[in-house]
This record gives sequence, structure tokens and C-alpha cells, in this order.
Amino acid sequence: MFARKFNLNSGAMKNYFNYLLMLLLFTSCSLTVKSQNNSKGLKNQIDEQISTQLQSVLKKQRQLHGIPGISAAIITAENKIWIGVDGNSSKTDSIKPEMVFGLGSVTKTYFAAIVMQLVEKGKLSLDDSIKRWLPDMHFIDIRITVRQLLNHTSGLSRYQGTSKWFREVIYTNTNKIWSPKEIVDSFAEKPICNPGICWGESPFDYILLGMIVEKITGKKAADVLTDFIISPLGLKNTSLYPDETDQSGKFAHFWWDVDQSGKLADVFPEGSKVPLAAMFSSAWTSGAIISTAEDLAIFTKALFENRVVSKTSLKQMVKPIQINDSPKYGFSVVVDTIDKKTVYWHNGGIGYASVFLYVPDDRITIAVLCNLMVDPKPIAFALYNVYKKAD
Repeated sequence: MFARKFNLNSGAMKNYFNYLLMLLLFTSCSLTVKSQNNSKGLKNQIDEQISTQLQSVLKKQRQLHGIPGISAAIITAENKIWIGVDGNSSKTDSIKPEMVFGLGSVTKTYFAAIVMQLVEKGKLSLDDSIKRWLPDMHFIDIRITVRQLLNHTSGLSRYQGTSKWFREVIYTNTNKIWSPKEIVDSFAEKPICNPGICWGESPFDYILLGMIVEKITGKKAADVLTDFIISPLGLKNTSLYPDETDQSGKFAHFWWDVDQSGKLADVFPEGSKVPLAAMFSSAWTSGAIISTAEDLAIFTKALFENRVVSKTSLKQMVKPIQINDSPKYGFSVVVDTIDKKTVYWHNGGIGYASVFLYVPDDRITIAVLCNLMVDPKPIAFALYNVYKKAD
């Protein structure tokens, strides 16, 4: 299954990044089992028999989807937690529960919650136009509102995967830390539609929201994330990468079928020139959070159980819009169903793949992280089905 390592300058590696970056969603072997306590009230271990079944389905799903390594966490209504990992980070290292993965577009859900906290404090309104907060963005439609940024109805274009972004981020400035203004100035293009007319998951929406958050608070987005979410929830392995807290040594490696041969290659070996700094900083508040499955599950449960935002704010976040063939989309929350029950989820991809899932009727939270760009949602659903059947 595993293949050789690749150098960034090789032709195969160039093909890999072309393919990888076009797929970025900012949308979506050894065995170890570990259950942990958490200072914020997570306790006990899910029944041993259920844990065994969950670990079994995690392994089967990893093998089914051809994923080198996977990390998952479940938190029950009773605050019991299960953490499972399976597979490899590198050829020689197994995935460990403390390894961090890139969350990609799941980052947006964190910053949507931060914006709603600012709304609760009376610092801004959902109906504010960007002109109020970003008056110098004269080349972006000033009619766009905060609400339209949050639910991706701004009409702004995507920039990941474009040849210009690919060239500048991957080849020209592989170690560059992109500022928000540089992202906007460098990659803004003609909008897809007028505000409110169409839906599209543009990272520009959350880049602009990040700039608004910084302007209101007078702090860096990474520090606001810490103050509003990381510290209150006691998250130990979550940060906006790259920032002052460098957790790069804790990354799980990510893999890809570089030369379309059917064999996966470790594209994040020691000493490689994989441009993590450029990739992540160019995603910033739309896609640059790194986390463990446990931390993601803790955040998800806290969000949907009103420990991050108020009931009124959460109601706004999960109120779906649907334009044409868009999903039922709130503020970076997809509203879906499973077993005729409402489920909230969002996924993301940035070399890695991530998804959170919350079923309010059962108060079950599931987080899945993969070190391969796949759709992890079916894996989360499979874990849910196994848990509900066994419970």
C-alpha cells in the first residue's frame, strides 16, 4: 500500500500538488486504542464491548477507504468518551491520539461561533455590511453583509486551486506566511454572483470575517481563538497554524497517490519541503486550525450544547438556507438527517480530511480525522450506527 517518499521538486510531486489543491474543500499498520479523562467533565470509558465494536468498524472503514491513518472520538450524552486510532502516520510510526491533523473548512465553524459571540456582546450585527468594518476593500462588493459571509451567500469567488494561487503558494513562496490582506489583494477575482443570489463555499468569506474579528477585538485571530474557545474549553491540542505556538512536530503525516499508480506516498516526511506554512497561512481563518479528534469532539459538543454560544445564537447558526442545489447550510453547519433524526455536520480538507457530527436527539458527538483527502462523513455515520445499535 505504501510507496516511496517524494521530493517537492519532482515532477510527480508537482502533479500531486496540482491534484491535491484542486480538491481542497475548505468542504472534505498497527492498532492502538485509548480512552482518556478530560478536565472539563469527560469521564469514564464507553462499555468495553461497544469500544471493541467501534474500534473494529474504524479499522474496517480505514481499510475500505484506503486511508493510511485515522483518528476518531465519540462523546456520549453522559459525557463518556471513546477515542480510537488505527493505521499509520509514517511507514514506521503509528497514528497516536495526540497527533494533530489539519481541519480545513471545519475551521470556519469555530470562527462562525466567534463572530456570534461578538454579536452577543453587541460588537457587531449580522446585517452590518462589510463597508462598516472593512472600508478599504473597495474592490469587493460593499453590500455584502456579515450574515452573507457566514452562510456563504456573498457571491465571492474561490481562490484555492487556481493556477495563480497554486504557483505563488506552492512554488514561489513555499515558506511564506501570508497575511490576510495579501490573500485578498493577491487572489480576489470577479465574483460568481451578486450578494444573496447564489451559494458557494468561498474561503474569502471567512478571511474577511477573520479581518473583521481582528479589527473589533484588536487582537490576532489566533489569540481570539484562544481567548474565546481554546482556553474556556480547555483544549490542549488546538491552534491556528502557523502561529506563535508551533505544533508542527505533532502533525500526523499525510499521504497521496502522487503519480496515480495506485500506491500512496508519504508526502510529509522529515525534512521535506511540503509547504505547510504557505498552504495553511493562505487558508487562515477559513481553513488553518489544527486539532486532535478529541479536541474537535469537545468543541463540537460544547457548541451544540450552548457552552460556546447562546441558544439564540445557535439557533441562527443552524438555520439553513438553500439556494438552487446548495446544501441546507447555516453558519458553517450543514443541516442533514440520519435515521430520520436531525444531524449537524461539517467537513474539510487541506491535505488531511476532517468531519464533525452531532445528533441533538441523542446528544452524540463524533469527530473523524484522516491523513488522506477523502470524504470522512460516511466513516462518522458508520460509527454512529454501530454505537446506536450496540447502545
